[in-house]
Amino acid sequence: MPTPKEFTNASMAFLAYTGESIKVEPTTVFQIANQINQLLPTYPNLNNDWQIIWGPALYSSDELDLKKQANLTFVAQSRSTPTSYIVATRGTVGDNIWEWLSEDLEAELLPWPTPSALKQAPYVSKATTDALTVVLSTIPPTTVPAGYSPLPGAGTSLADFLASLTGHGAIEICFTGHSLGGAIAPGLALWFKQAQGNVSIPQNDIYYPMPAWDVNATASISCVSLAGPTPGNQVFSRYFGDLLKDNYDRIYNTNDAVPHGFAELGQLEALYEPSISMTDLEEAGLDAFRLRVLQEEAEKLTYYANLPNSNPFTCPVNPADPTYSSQALYQHINAYELQFNLPIAS
Repeated sequence: MPTPKEFTNASMAFLAYTGESIKVEPTTVFQIANQINQLLPTYPNLNNDWQIIWGPALYSSDELDLKKQANLTFVAQSRSTPTSYIVATRGTVGDNIWEWLSEDLEAELLPWPTPSALKQAPYVSKATTDALTVVLSTIPPTTVPAGYSPLPGAGTSLADFLASLTGHGAIEICFTGHSLGGAIAPGLALWFKQAQGNVSIPQNDIYYPMPAWDVNATASISCVSLAGPTPGNQVFSRYFGDLLKDNYDRIYNTNDAVPHGFAELGQLEALYEPSISMTDLEEAGLDAFRLRVLQEEAEKLTYYANLPNSNPFTCPVNPADPTYSSQALYQHINAYELQFNLPIAS
């Protein structure tokens, strides 16, 4: 049975998908903000206790000269416990091919920037670093279209906003997300955890310079990720565990294909057998991607490894989805909605 914290964060993670099908135009993020604010009072597991205090911040990609929604992030604050905050970040928008290619399937391993050199280098996928760069750089717009209200935190980056919360006593910040968001959230949690105490992170391609952040290290950092793929290698996983310790909760459905990438790609082909098998084309695609991952691991002399503190559950195979692709979609989305009493996506 999920804990109250898991229920709350699962709801926030799925709220981040709100309005993902809205056409990109100057009012899109404001339309999404209105929809989220309308949902918050009655959304399951939230008990009308949360309000958006930063964002949302929406990134849109250019794909074949066509704007597509991609990453969306917001910060919520508890009304009953004002020192409690949640940073929720969206997973992949299903019809955004750019996001699939650049933030989901980029298997190249890149060094993770640490405040000081370690004996062994943590590496993360280029998919994760690209997504983190987008999320940390995207800012709620300051220009307000007619008929809409300003967004909280407009013109302020996520890092600057979180820095503004510190220095006034102890607070709790939990990062959450589903799918791609389930890889971004632990990346954000580690990013802010390692920078506590105004520790300097060397110049890097993810986000630089980092503002003075939690100088007295009074913020409690945690993370609840759902259905996330593997962000990095075994050194990254160990480094993450050393800093976050027991303040991380990796929730995944054992029948969900996404959490098996990149560290457990060998398990995917037989995931739903004997009742459901891959097509020849699906097998060929998996083999090609697995080869790409193996080549990258061999080149960097390391290997992808899951993050610690796994909290799995198993959703039974759904007979209404007889193909591998339809079953994988059900297990990646609907299974979590069922597990956390969320509205079922059509």
